[in-house]
Amino acid sequence: MREPRFAGYFYPRYRKDLESMLASFFEEARKNLKKIDKKVIGLVVPHAGFIYSGKTASFGYFHLPTKIKTAVIIGPNHTGYGKKVSVYSKGKWKTPLGEVEIDEELSREIIENSRYAEEDEIAHMEEHSIEVQIPFLQYLYGNSFKIVPICLMDQSEEVAEDLSESILKTKKDFIIISSSDLTHYEDYKSVVRKDETIIEAIKSMNLKNFYLTLRKIKATACGYGAIATLISITEKLNGKIELVKYSTSAETSRDYEHVVGYASLISYIE
Repeated sequence: MREPRFAGYFYPRYRKDLESMLASFFEEARKNLKKIDKKVIGLVVPHAGFIYSGKTASFGYFHLPTKIKTAVIIGPNHTGYGKKVSVYSKGKWKTPLGEVEIDEELSREIIENSRYAEEDEIAHMEEHSIEVQIPFLQYLYGNSFKIVPICLMDQSEEVAEDLSESILKTKKDFIIISSSDLTHYEDYKSVVRKDETIIEAIKSMNLKNFYLTLRKIKATACGYGAIATLISITEKLNGKIELVKYSTSAETSRDYEHVVGYASLISYIE
């Protein structure tokens, strides 16, 4: 059992407070959005503290289908611990909203199909980028779904391609959650300008162009490998990616000199 590491830090510690915050996020999403009438296969969503990016994340989660079987949650490795591509392959994860089971069968298949993915829990022990996504899913689905947490220290194009192929080879029913913030700790105008460029590169669904763009603008989006995996999967399924919400930390902090960008994008099949 993986206990919650970031309750009380990135999101509320107590169930009632967490449910109340999530309810307010989704109520605002309902007021401002019309649910897309397409088959949604994945999201790009931020992973900062909920007071900064939770509302933006909910605008992405709002578009998920009414029922899912498994969420493959891919996030960056901020700690440097564990394997290069770490799959948490068995057991349960706990948050203040309850316990969620790991999809052990899907985890095993992804590892078997991949040249890079390995069974590893160490990378996940102090990593927040995946944990903070689970309460959104629990709010929507209770504990009726399973997860496959994948933590990427190696976020190369080769790994993204390999992981996308490994996931698709399973032929399983899944939703991809790509956990990433965008530009980090620059002034507001620089963050918005760089993020617009990154978002256009994501929407183009050209993986090589995406990586070239990141290098060209010296991007600091932390979960670019997770985003790239979703781009690759979407392209292989002849889908599209669309922006549904963009924001920055400045909207909460009022600090316009040290800003982080957040975006929710949805991947779908026509």
